[in-house]
Amino acid sequence: MASSKTDWRRVLYLLSENVQAGIRDAMPRKQSMAAPRFKQLLDQVAQQAIVDTLRGSEASVRLVSEEGDHLFGGGAFTLVADPVDGSTNLSRGLRPAATSLSISETATQGGVVAGIVSDLYTGETYYAERGRGATLDGRPIRVAQQKEYGRALISIDVSKGPRLELTRRLIEESSHLRSEGCSSMSLCHVASGSLDAHIDIRGIVRATDVSAALLVLKEAGGVYTVDGAPGGDFRLTRQTRMALVAATSQGLLDEITGLMGQP
Repeated sequence: MASSKTDWRRVLYLLSENVQAGIRDAMPRKQSMAAPRFKQLLDQVAQQAIVDTLRGSEASVRLVSEEGDHLFGGGAFTLVADPVDGSTNLSRGLRPAATSLSISETATQGGVVAGIVSDLYTGETYYAERGRGATLDGRPIRVAQQKEYGRALISIDVSKGPRLELTRRLIEESSHLRSEGCSSMSLCHVASGSLDAHIDIRGIVRATDVSAALLVLKEAGGVYTVDGAPGGDFRLTRQTRMALVAATSQGLLDEITGLMGQP
């Protein structure tokens, strides 16, 4: 296990702030570019902000990012980044979109010690440290009280997914469905009590999308499965993809997985 005196809270906040600054500087170019090209620009600007910040720091990290991997100072820790989660939303002016960053002592999710998710529109920032709880803009957060599935506010992602048959009962039995298009923010909305569950069983969610938010959720009292495994661990790589179900309680999580298994 790696050891370090690095103030990861300070590093993660600085990285997040610099990404937000880069995005703000890039936004005026939106009117002169097609959405796909502007989306690419946003990803590049955000990634470069992270790389430049790390080059100017003493952090020893292996950067695992949706936009490319880099090594800084020997790479004693793993820094997992999605510079712009929800980049399609951001490029079209839709909300939410976020910067997601986590730091791990190992090459797996089980080693994550801190994570930050910052809303690129509002600046609201979710932060968690292992064993120390989760906050929103410095205020402690907890998941909402347990609700049965039919009364719960559910986020579900179904685009690009070949497994629609597994979501049919989930859609039929729910009274309140949403789709936000930003996995990290959906998980943080469960953590803060705005949502009761987030479901994405397409098998295409990246580790970089959700690493930080899963720590926020866990520290706020939430539960989740990865590829059906409760609290499942996974490797922190750009290639790692998964199916994910997250909820405010074990009872609601069990109800969701039960509905998925019904014809």
